[in-house]
Amino acid sequence: MAVDVSMEFSGLKEALKEINTIDKKLRRQITRDFKQIVQPVITDAKTMLPSGAPLSGMARSWTGKSGADIMSWSDNRVKKNISAFTNAKKVKVLDSGNKQNLGVFGIKWKSPQATIFDMGREGVLGQNLTNRFGNPSRVIYRAYASASSNVQTQVKELVNKVMKQTNSAMRIK
Repeated sequence: MAVDVSMEFSGLKEALKEINTIDKKLRRQITRDFKQIVQPVITDAKTMLPSGAPLSGMARSWTGKSGADIMSWSDNRVKKNISAFTNAKKVKVLDSGNKQNLGVFGIKWKSPQATIFDMGREGVLGQNLTNRFGNPSRVIYRAYASASSNVQTQVKELVNKVMKQTNSAMRIK
């Protein structure tokens, strides 16, 4: 199932930067508003997670540097790593070598276990995950797909609000 999650807003990063220089409280409120908009997606994603380790090997006690970090499953650790974020970093685009701003608002699920569980598709591990939990992406995109139209509408409203506030602030300067 393909999910289109891209929305482009020209000047949003710059507008947020401008608001931050004028009113830091307002900038933090915009972040809180975004987090509230995507909270249903995060809640839905957390309910999609298995209770306990998805595969028996992830429940075992792993030793060594890489095994413990990559395979060891902890429900609390995995669930708390699903979150909304705001970001204005530029990321290198591989094909052209140029840096491009790829996202200002987003949802992330950061942990090695999350990556393996959500997107694993290769080898025996990937096949076992697919057999038990379906094709990748098993959590984040599925959770987003169920709320995408509502999230997109509310994010567009938030962006319009940001742009209006930026224009007002620019006139005051």
